[in-house]
Amino acid sequence: MLQFSHLMLGMSSSSATELQPYHETHSISHIVEAFSRLHLSLWSWPPAEIITEPRIYLLKRKLTKLGV
Repeated sequence: MLQFSHLMLGMSSSSATELQPYHETHSISHIVEAFSRLHLSLWSWPPAEIITEPRIYLLKRKLTKLGV
């Protein structure tokens, strides 16, 4: 994975534990929110609300002291 300057990872849950292997070598550059579920309520307007959660993470490789 150190061969690439950027990585795009898709997560099935909002848990960031899947990012732990990349903690030392990469930093989070951007997070994309995506559809998670639909919340329905007859007592509010509009009656449907789309709930989003972080699903896609863009990681950028950290520079080392050697500049690699």
